[in-house]
Amino acid sequence: MIFLVLGPILVGLFFYICHCKFLMKATLILEAVLIGIALNFLMSSAESSVQLLSGIAFPMGMKLRVDTLSATMLVLNNFLFGFMILFNMHKSYMNKLFIFLFLGLQGLINGVFLSTDFFNVYILIEVATVVVSILIMYKKDSQSMYDGMIYLMVNMIAMTFFLLGIGYLYKYTGALDFDNVAVSVETITSKKNLIMPFALMITGISLKAALLPLFSWLPKAHGTASAPSIVSGVLSGIFVKIGIYLFIRVYFIFGNIFILSNFFVGIGFLTAIAGFMFALAQTDIKLILAYHSISQIGLMMIGLSSAQTASYYGGLYHIVAHGIFKTLLFLIAGLLIETYHTRDIRKMNDLFRRSKFLSVILIIAVLSITGAPFFSGAYSKYYIMKGFSGIGFELLFILINMGTMMSFIKFWHVLFKDDQPFFAPMPSPIGKKILPYNSVIALSLMALSCILLGVAGDYMFKLLTTFDAHYGFLSQLVKWPKYLLTYAGSYLAYQAFVKKNPFFATVKKMELSFNQITLAILSFFIVTTLYLHFITA
Repeated sequence: MIFLVLGPILVGLFFYICHCKFLMKATLILEAVLIGIALNFLMSSAESSVQLLSGIAFPMGMKLRVDTLSATMLVLNNFLFGFMILFNMHKSYMNKLFIFLFLGLQGLINGVFLSTDFFNVYILIEVATVVVSILIMYKKDSQSMYDGMIYLMVNMIAMTFFLLGIGYLYKYTGALDFDNVAVSVETITSKKNLIMPFALMITGISLKAALLPLFSWLPKAHGTASAPSIVSGVLSGIFVKIGIYLFIRVYFIFGNIFILSNFFVGIGFLTAIAGFMFALAQTDIKLILAYHSISQIGLMMIGLSSAQTASYYGGLYHIVAHGIFKTLLFLIAGLLIETYHTRDIRKMNDLFRRSKFLSVILIIAVLSITGAPFFSGAYSKYYIMKGFSGIGFELLFILINMGTMMSFIKFWHVLFKDDQPFFAPMPSPIGKKILPYNSVIALSLMALSCILLGVAGDYMFKLLTTFDAHYGFLSQLVKWPKYLLTYAGSYLAYQAFVKKNPFFATVKKMELSFNQITLAILSFFIVTTLYLHFITA
C-alpha cells in the first residue's frame, strides 16, 4: 500500500533529479507494477487489508486500508495513468519535469483512496490540487494560466469548507478515522449538532464532484485550450471522481443520521440535465466533453444516492465505465485538434477517410457514452435505472439519454463529409492521420475495455463491485431496437429544437465569474443547512 502512494512520487523525483536515459521505458515498467498491485488488491478485496503507518496503536495512529471500493478506484486510477503515459510517451513535453508532476499526482490520488483519515485525505487532496493546477498551466499561455488559477482558488475555498467540517466533526466525535467517526455519530443524541459539520463537508465534496450549481470551474479546467489532452483525460476520468468517492464515504457515515436520498437524487437529476444542456450549446470539442462530464456525474449521483442496492452499484460501475470512455474521448479530441488545427467541431469532418482506425475508436467511445447495448455505458445505466420505478422517473431517464445522444450527434458529423459519397477518394491536399504505435496500443486497449465492460458485464460487475448482476447477451440484444429508436428521436429533436435555437446561443454565453462561483458555494451550503434543519425538526 505504501508503495502505491510513495512509489510514483519517489520514482518521479528520482527521474527529475537524475538523468535517466530510458525515462519512458522505466516509467512504463513502474506503471505495470502499480497496475499489478492494484489488480492484486481487487482480486483479494473480499476482506479489508490494513497497513499501519506508525508504531502508535490505532485509533490514535494512522493506517492505510483497501476494501472493495478503494480497490476499484485504485484499479481505475492506475490503469488510466498507465494508458495516458503509454499514449503520450512520444510527445516532446513528456520531459522529466512533466513525468515527476504526473507520477506525483498518481501517487497522491492513490493515497486518497487508501487513507482512512479525513485530515490525511484533506492534505492529500490539497497537494494534488496544486499539482493539477501546475499541469493545467504547464504550457504557460495566458488562458491556461487564468483557468489554472481559477481552478486552484475555487478548489481551495471548497476544501476550506471541508476542513472546517472536519474540525466540527472532531469536536463532537473526538475522531477523524472513518470507522470511529461512523460509530461516534450514532451515539450523539442531538442530530442538530451534526448539521454544521455535515453541511460544511458536503459543500466541499459537492464542488469537488462538480454538482449543480458548483460545476462552473470544471469546464475551465478540463477544457482549457493549451492543457495536454492527457491532463484533461485524467481530470475527467479520475480526479473529479475523488469528490464522488468522498461523497460515498461521508454518505455512508451520515446516511443513518439524516434522510439524504431524495435530496441528492434530486440534485443528481438536475446536474445531469444541466450538464447536457450546456454541452448542447458548445461547439468547442473539449467543452462539449467537459460539460458532458457534469451530466454523467449527475447520473452517478442518482445511482449512488438511491436507496436501492442495484442503483447504488450501477452508479459505482458507472464511475469505472465513465472513467474509461470519457478519457478515451478526450484523447480522441486532442488528436482531432492536432489534425484539423481547430477546436470547433463543426470544422472537423471526413475523419473516416483520414483514419479508419481513429474513426472506429471514436464510434466505440460514442456508443459507450450514449448507452448502446454491449458497451460499458449501457450496462451501468441499466442498473442505475433499475432501482427507480414510475412514469416520472422513466421520463427523466429518457430525457437524460436523449440529451446524451443529442450532445454526441456532432461527433457523428466528424466521421463523414456531407457533400461527398461515402467511398469517394481522398482529395490530395488532405493527408491521412498516422498515429504512433504507442498511441494505437493505448487507444485500442481503452476501446476494448469499453466493450469488455459491456459484453462481459456480469463478470466485470461482480469483480468491481461484488454485486451479483445479471444482464446477459439476450437481455442486451433486445435493447437495440429501443436504443436505435431513441437515437432517431434524438436526431429529429436535435434538428428541430436544438441546432439553430437561439436559446442555446444564450446558454453558451453563460459563465460564472470567480465571485459568482464563490457565491454559489455559499448558497449551496445555506440550502443544505436549511434542508437538514427542516428534516430534523
